[in-house]
Amino acid sequence: ESIDELAIATRANGRAKRTIDSLRDKLNPLVDFLGDVPVHTVTVSDLRRYVADLFDKVAVYSNHPTHQEAERSLSPFTIAGRVRAFKQLFNWLEVEGIIKENPSRRIETPNPKRKEPKGISTEDFLTLLKTTEAGEVIDIRDRAIMMFLYDTGCRAGGLCGLRIEDLNFDELLATVTEKGNRTRLVPFSEPTAEALQDWFEVRPRDRGPWVFVGLAGHSKGALTPNSLCQMLTRRAADAGVTGPVNPHSFRHAFARNFLMDGGDLATLAKLLGNSIEVVVKYYAIFTVKELQKQHKKHSQLLKALGESDDGKDNGRESNDV
Repeated sequence: ESIDELAIATRANGRAKRTIDSLRDKLNPLVDFLGDVPVHTVTVSDLRRYVADLFDKVAVYSNHPTHQEAERSLSPFTIAGRVRAFKQLFNWLEVEGIIKENPSRRIETPNPKRKEPKGISTEDFLTLLKTTEAGEVIDIRDRAIMMFLYDTGCRAGGLCGLRIEDLNFDELLATVTEKGNRTRLVPFSEPTAEALQDWFEVRPRDRGPWVFVGLAGHSKGALTPNSLCQMLTRRAADAGVTGPVNPHSFRHAFARNFLMDGGDLATLAKLLGNSIEVVVKYYAIFTVKELQKQHKKHSQLLKALGESDDGKDNGRESNDV
């Protein structure tokens, strides 16, 4: 009952239905573990036992677990999400006056570190684009989709909810609405504008106000995030792409490429609709080789010695030292 009430309160605050569904998914395992007990009887000890049980299910993926082991295992990020969810629940119960003591207050939220970037590589992106060269209606649509995702870093929900009136081709700006009712402007480039205009030339006229729509006879409304994921998965399989390929991998690639090219965190945070802290934690993830490349590119020592990676000698010959 408390989870239901939290879901209603969260929805009333304008959060998207997908966010509510995700919250429920993260809280249901707690009910499975403790039983459907009165919330005021849950203790900090109960929650600690639950978190400890979750950590017992963490798989060591470097050892290549079998499918069955993977089914029984949890990633550290899944655990962190479940802890954040029950802390949200008990914080809300405390604020609402439903409980007097908050048992989650002394539970620390795990802070796992991602070791590998999650963004789609430039090579994989270009390979996916090649699968649209046949020029059929669905190819033109999917090309525009992938160009828009890669060019703007918007979320799946922002792309699927995009309406024709949200596009400003004169200013090369799109108004995207994500996370329920959060709206922001995102720029896009001329090649993306051309891909969108190519799509509008063949887009069926009976599909409503949305930019990207279903093409099957029974799917005449806006393209859904699930259909978007299926499209990317299908094209990746056709192209033999094995790296990350999902809507969020395009968002990660946008953020990483922006930073790798010297973009600043404050601007990137505005483009993504996130805080700087979230950008640093979830998107500024680089391999060792990428960090080495960035160090060489921005090394003040190399610039002082006239040996910077940009090919400029800064007025000094490299044999001066």
